[in-house]
Amino acid sequence: MLRFLLLSLVFAGLSTQASLPTYESRADEMGTIAERRIAVIVGGQSTGSVGSWVSSLNRSSGKWPSGINYTAGCDAQRANWPALNHWNRIVAMAAAWHGGASNQDSKWVKNADLRSAISSAMGFWFSNDYTNDACLNGDFGGTDACPCGTAGLWNTNWYSNVLGLPLLVSQTCLILGDSLSSSERNSCTHITSRAYAAFAQGQGYLTGANVLDLARIGADEALLTDDTGLLNDAYSRVHGQLVYSNEVKNDGIKADGSFQQHGGLLYNGNYGNVFAKDVLQFETDAAQTQYAADEDELSVFASLLDSDRWMIFYNQVTSKMHWDFSALPRFIVFPVADNQPTSGIGINITGVAELGRLSGNEVISNVATSLQGDSEGANAGKLDGNRMFYANDYMVHRGESYVSTLKMYSSRTKNTECTNSANPFGFHLADGTLYTYVQGNEYEDIAAAWDWDLIPGITVDYKGTKLACGSTTVTGKFPFVGGVSTGDSGISVMRYTNPSTANFHFLKAWFFLPDGVQRVMVSSIQSKTSSEVRSVLDQKRHSGDVYVNGKVSSGVNNIGAPASLWHAGVGYTFENGTSAKLSVTTGDKTGDWSKIGTSSQPSTTVDLFTAYLVHTNLTDPIEYTIFPGTADYAAFETKSANVTIQTVENDPLISAVYDTARSTAYVVFWAPESGDVQLPSGMKMGADIGLTVIYNEATGVVTVADPSQQQSQAKLTMIPPVGPATTLTFDLPTDGQAGNSGSLYYNYVAPQV
Repeated sequence: MLRFLLLSLVFAGLSTQASLPTYESRADEMGTIAERRIAVIVGGQSTGSVGSWVSSLNRSSGKWPSGINYTAGCDAQRANWPALNHWNRIVAMAAAWHGGASNQDSKWVKNADLRSAISSAMGFWFSNDYTNDACLNGDFGGTDACPCGTAGLWNTNWYSNVLGLPLLVSQTCLILGDSLSSSERNSCTHITSRAYAAFAQGQGYLTGANVLDLARIGADEALLTDDTGLLNDAYSRVHGQLVYSNEVKNDGIKADGSFQQHGGLLYNGNYGNVFAKDVLQFETDAAQTQYAADEDELSVFASLLDSDRWMIFYNQVTSKMHWDFSALPRFIVFPVADNQPTSGIGINITGVAELGRLSGNEVISNVATSLQGDSEGANAGKLDGNRMFYANDYMVHRGESYVSTLKMYSSRTKNTECTNSANPFGFHLADGTLYTYVQGNEYEDIAAAWDWDLIPGITVDYKGTKLACGSTTVTGKFPFVGGVSTGDSGISVMRYTNPSTANFHFLKAWFFLPDGVQRVMVSSIQSKTSSEVRSVLDQKRHSGDVYVNGKVSSGVNNIGAPASLWHAGVGYTFENGTSAKLSVTTGDKTGDWSKIGTSSQPSTTVDLFTAYLVHTNLTDPIEYTIFPGTADYAAFETKSANVTIQTVENDPLISAVYDTARSTAYVVFWAPESGDVQLPSGMKMGADIGLTVIYNEATGVVTVADPSQQQSQAKLTMIPPVGPATTLTFDLPTDGQAGNSGSLYYNYVAPQV
């Protein structure tokens, strides 16, 4: 997406600055902010092609005769409008003329011929700028307000007109500064002020990251024109976003630090990342001036950065950090070569460290320190433990060498989106998707070739839903989706009915225990069709031997009574007597990127490993155990042989396991009428509402959460084998904290005999 390309800036030179002075006037501050801003823009440009661009530009027309598709209006590509590459070149040329770009040729600094070429290229666009302001907000093509024949360079996608073009123009013009002619300056400010007027118009798309992008345009114009009022307005809009967005499906930073965009989608990896980079630049530019964020505002931003690092993994093959695919919704359809959000995290960690130093915020500094360190396996930042992002139905569990991420959706959230033809087959991307990163390259560049009905980790009525762009996005049917976390372990639950067909239903619970052991339980499966019901173990790159029931295998098809499976650092064991059958395939699969999005990369062939369980009897609950981060088959064999989890219950009322090594119970009460569960110790527990519970009998700590986020209080009755019952009353979090975990201490001492 163009947004990602425009804002992947490096904070050049900032990391070596001395402590910044306090300025006595806003005029002094504006000059300082402008210097910092220009340094960032220039430092982020690649100028190696400037010479060829100067020589190939048609000076009389101001166009490049090849290499850029100038199609505009209704016939233009909506996403990543190719015509904006005209301005991508101009920004880089302006940076070379200014001086200070990385590894640039000094001959271009203040070069008259280069400056003339820049004027020619800008002049082409300015003279062909659209004049019908009804076209600004896009999606009007073919209507009376902005008919398809409207002259000028515009796009039917509002983003290109309101943010894409003005961001490039504002950067270029700020760099060129006093060298601009009065005509050029007027054209620059016409484009930027036309866009900034969207604030006054109250456009519905101005939420979350889009607010900051537009504020950036206004701030650049203010710095160009020395308009303190406009700069103050831009910064006030930025700081207005540095609050927690507590309403359901409301864009912005949530109380758990996750980021939501497009009304119910987890988007830390794209829109949230754009938001973070914008704030990072705004606040570094304004550090120790009157425009800087206050302590509370900066604390909200710090929570976003702290959450971001939980969603980042490390690819050991390429030595790059990436976003979890569940934090990228539709952008999963872009290969790394497209320089879209799948290509890397797009965050300059040095810049994060600098803001932490300048602001004195320890959380921001800790994020930078964590991500700058070495990674073990896929675990970027060496985070260890469990975190529930209750506002977005998302859990992350991280061990020494692996990262597991689980994405669900509820009546509060959406599954994914198909926008601008990207992600037409993504309907199942939040059906309990479980990605397991060990090497870090498991899922990279495979989306064009994989089976979109076998998304990793989901339970699905295979091919039971028609996958098409127009029907991709849905809201979940039930509120009881979420989980509880103690920080080192967690439970996630999902009550699911297919929102599109209403033909398929299940209950599913995931238990994430310390030391790399995960238990999955599926029950209450109901299907109204003949589609085969499958629980997908994984679909990822094939790498090395596959072991089925202890023997190297090239694949199996629906074998009964499976005992174990191991491949590429992840192992599975299956309960004795399971009615489920195991299928495992490996081999080349070919796919076309253009079929799932707008990428122009050639078709790809990937050697894929696909494994799933077939539910042969839908009335039988099933369960299996996952061992991520096992170095080889021998390590898996040893670990699985010494597992300390035992099943307590797995049915439509209660899902529960017990970790004997830690004397800890993990319990899901699916409904108020679930009744009591009895633990191996003889202790019984019962809840008055649907509840997730982790009870450590050794320490007495009881941690609970309400996945439905609808209750303000929960009563948990503890009935010991000897002695009186005790009822623990939990005052549950509400508003933006609803769904968060809370703990009480239960002090049970067995009576002396």
